[in-house]
Amino acid sequence: MCGRYSNHYRWADVHAFSTGLELSTPAQDPEPAYNFAPTQIGWVLTANDEGGGSAHAMRWGIIPAWARDTRIAWNTINARIETVASKPAFRAAWRARRCLVPASGYYEWPGEGRAKQPFYIHPARAPILMFAGLWERFTPADAEAVETYSIITMDAAGPLAELHDRMPLMLPAELHQAWLYGSADEAMNIAHAAPLPEVRWHAVGKAVGNVRNQGPTLIEPIADPAR
Repeated sequence: MCGRYSNHYRWADVHAFSTGLELSTPAQDPEPAYNFAPTQIGWVLTANDEGGGSAHAMRWGIIPAWARDTRIAWNTINARIETVASKPAFRAAWRARRCLVPASGYYEWPGEGRAKQPFYIHPARAPILMFAGLWERFTPADAEAVETYSIITMDAAGPLAELHDRMPLMLPAELHQAWLYGSADEAMNIAHAAPLPEVRWHAVGKAVGNVRNQGPTLIEPIADPAR
């Protein structure tokens, strides 16, 4: 967790959710992605010079500035809040480059082996979920710089703990600016005190397990095989 999520929001949804944070976003809405996977290019919000947030397209899976190549990204799509301040891949970004990752929902696969059943978790009433994240800029030899990001995860709490033992750190609108602009200590306090969002979930078809599959049918509910 979190290894797959969906983006089928409009920028108007992001603005509506992030009240209090002045946002700069593209004129054109993002292309829908119902099966967004690691190493793909997604949208994140970073701090800007005006005290608000700006949307940037980045690659999912953080690559620290000291990396020799991009292969580390497969192991850095998530940053555990328990070790984010000390782990070499994340600690520099934790101090200075936090971001927000808008999402329409995300997937989990509870169970074991072939019995794993995908579930889609989505906001109960809000237009989107806002994941807490980190970002970095990596410049490979003889190539252009690439910007990358990770999603912060934590122990699952509340009803979500029944589904999986981990969950993304999800932030309400009133904490967005503090997350982007506060100190590392303030960010850690936010992570431990952020209220749980109101979410719902349902079983979905196993087609989502193949990253080549796309479309709104991936998030359509099916009968839960365990019931």
